[in-house]
Amino acid sequence: MDIKSLEFLVDIGVPFVKIGSGDANNFLLIEEAARKNIPLVISTGMQSFETVKWIYDTVSRYKKNFALLHCVSAYPTPFEDINLRVLKLYQEEFPDIVIGYSGHELGIDISAAAVALGSKIIERHITLDKQQKGSDHKCSLELCEFKQLVTNIRNLEKSLGQTVKKIQPSEMECFQKLGKTIVYSKDLLKGHMLVYGDLDIKVAEPGGVDGSEINNIYGKILNTHVLIDENLQLEHLVT
Repeated sequence: MDIKSLEFLVDIGVPFVKIGSGDANNFLLIEEAARKNIPLVISTGMQSFETVKWIYDTVSRYKKNFALLHCVSAYPTPFEDINLRVLKLYQEEFPDIVIGYSGHELGIDISAAAVALGSKIIERHITLDKQQKGSDHKCSLELCEFKQLVTNIRNLEKSLGQTVKKIQPSEMECFQKLGKTIVYSKDLLKGHMLVYGDLDIKVAEPGGVDGSEINNIYGKILNTHVLIDENLQLEHLVT
């Protein structure tokens, strides 16, 4: 891209301008693009981290609505050269902008993994025929692959969920069958104080007190007679 092409894109009102890796060290172009009132997406293949920091510092002087894409400009990119952890480096060093991934590897798995690592943009090339001449076609995605990538990413986004560990509603059916509850390990009389050895944890129906509560039950007094393997219920205990 040159500055004349940049001006043309701005004039026709494109929603954003993509600067490819080949122009990531074109400092004149990047500084001119940064002055324009338009979002930028900049790939960083073939660049040192010092150059990437220059891009960030330069564009940040003018705007914050831009994104940096981790990219390795090899077609196809060997898996050992992809270095997806660079996404984390970018996120830590440039926390106030969008970080994404531009991939040229074979297949779709790595691009989905980039989303799992926090990538907010995924760029992949599309081809109608991988057998066409040219280095880009082999590592580009055919339409069916691209569709599958989008499906995989949407499923991944749902699967990432939240940092909250709890029993999910979908687990309840299995929990009713396999979840362990507290049962009595012997016949016990009313007035007995429960101690270690009086209780066991088993699969039992109907479910009683969850097995994780057993240490809170020791020391409680029974208000009724109970039988071996009977589920412990809270109403069995003196309150």
